[in-house]
Amino acid sequence: MGKLIPWSFEKIRSGEQIQPPTFTNVAAAVAAGVTAAKFPGRWIRLTAGGTGSVQCMAVSDGSNWRQVAMGANAL
Repeated sequence: MGKLIPWSFEKIRSGEQIQPPTFTNVAAAVAAGVTAAKFPGRWIRLTAGGTGSVQCMAVSDGSNWRQVAMGANAL
């Protein structure tokens, strides 16, 4: 018998895009119940959460949301 592939991997293999949950900023995520402590390791997209209110990604370290700035275009 073959190994079952999790549903999330099937979505990737079929070419679907992964869309992380999107919030305006961390306060909006927390208000929606998406806290760093509740979702360790989770990535979220913030449309105005970065320094200077620019879009960025954030990852939970289990206690806090850590900002990951979007820099120059990938080559």
